[in-house]
Amino acid sequence: MNLTVGDQAVFLAFWLSFSRWIAVLFQLPIFDNNSIPMIVKVLTSFLISYAFFPHVQGTLVAEVNQVGVDNIWLLMMFHTTAGLIIGFLVKIIMSLFVATGNILTQQIGFASVSYFDPTQGQQVGPFERLVEWTMLILILSSGALVPMFKGVFLSFFSINYSNAGRLLKSPEYFVLFFKSAFSSAILLGGPLIFANLLMNLVMGIVARTVPQLNVLMVSFVVNIGFGLLLFLGISEEFFQVSFDLYVEKLGEWFQFITQV
Repeated sequence: MNLTVGDQAVFLAFWLSFSRWIAVLFQLPIFDNNSIPMIVKVLTSFLISYAFFPHVQGTLVAEVNQVGVDNIWLLMMFHTTAGLIIGFLVKIIMSLFVATGNILTQQIGFASVSYFDPTQGQQVGPFERLVEWTMLILILSSGALVPMFKGVFLSFFSINYSNAGRLLKSPEYFVLFFKSAFSSAILLGGPLIFANLLMNLVMGIVARTVPQLNVLMVSFVVNIGFGLLLFLGISEEFFQVSFDLYVEKLGEWFQFITQV
């Protein structure tokens, strides 16, 4: 049986769409988990590309005709790179919550215990998973993931081969974006950072007044207990502020993608 491609330009245009979508989706928090089979990731990317392709077909076919079939590798490199950049910015937004969880783990004292998640291939503390998966549930249940798909879809029109240089002329946006993510993580971890400093101050005073007391062992237990109680008290406000920060950062990302 011989298979033939009826319209080579349309087929190549679909491949370009798939190249960008798969580069974006592979960086999302759910898809970057090693426990998800590769075939599931690829098929999901294929289905999403197929769903959006009729709306971007004209733009991609025009790019193929502009460059020519012989130079299609240029377009593949461009769309894959654009997808990696767009997906990486989305991943940075979610990494904000992982970084916050890491700060909480460090401040409470769980960092002295090794946690290992074989699906991630790295040491993971309990608060990283708690914060990350709680935020994922909030995002999926609230429909806040829809602007991300809309932004990637609109990027086919705002970030294309004809204006590729505009994406590289925005280094100040990336600097401000990463700086904002870092400061947001510090903001979310601020209460426990302050509580930890206060607790260390108290333990220092106790060590001076009662030198025979094993302050190291006592502080380890007190830090964990006090930290857990404090997080329990601020958890509702913590996740509300976290969701507001996610919406804010996603809005900044969406504006950049659609107006670059």
